[in-house]
Amino acid sequence: MKRYLIAAIFAIVIIFSLIAFLNISVTTRQGINYQWSTIKIPLYLKVLNFFDRHYNYTELVKRITYGCDTEKDKAIKILQWTYKNLKKIPEGLPVIDDHIWYVIVRGYGTRDQFQDVFSTLCNYARLPTFYLYLYSFDKTNRIPVSFVRISGRWFIFDAYNGVYFINKEGELVDAEAIRRDSAYTAVNTENVMVTVDYDNFLKHLSEVKNRVLKRPAIQSPLRRIMFEFKQWRERKR
Repeated sequence: MKRYLIAAIFAIVIIFSLIAFLNISVTTRQGINYQWSTIKIPLYLKVLNFFDRHYNYTELVKRITYGCDTEKDKAIKILQWTYKNLKKIPEGLPVIDDHIWYVIVRGYGTRDQFQDVFSTLCNYARLPTFYLYLYSFDKTNRIPVSFVRISGRWFIFDAYNGVYFINKEGELVDAEAIRRDSAYTAVNTENVMVTVDYDNFLKHLSEVKNRVLKRPAIQSPLRRIMFEFKQWRERKR
């Protein structure tokens, strides 16, 4: 009887300790019109929200890429979906920067948020993806574009304008070929006229290196753990 009483007391202590731990205060950040604020929330809510977004990403990507046979098909499908379902920020509405999933829920975003969404969905489709800014030849302008690794090569996509790049045979042309001055054509997924002068941004394209451990790539639990562990190790150095 005494043994069961000790076990019961131990179980109660563990439960209350877990409850106390899950209620500790943690922070999340939100930007509104580029003014950032820190919001305090309990740990359990942050964990629940994280897994809610994770499973929503997973199910959404399954629907978007259903029936796709190749990695290229998946990338194009995700590009089409992003371009069709996100809108440029309507006049009068604030620029909000929080979690990538909430950009999808709101249905509008900035140029880089389009790339954020596209890159995240590609990563969930097991297509390593990141985005970065390319500068114009005179350094007076810049645009964000996404880089997707398909069959060991990096390809460029502009989710904000629904654009991908093809060669004269109509096949996707990779970033290295563009870097070597291969001819290419910018194509919009909805056959909308492309007005961006991509030559001005791609003329001096650098060699593409893997940068997958960025925000769009760490939305799944395993990758987030890897990222946090890497950050912890760097802080310990």
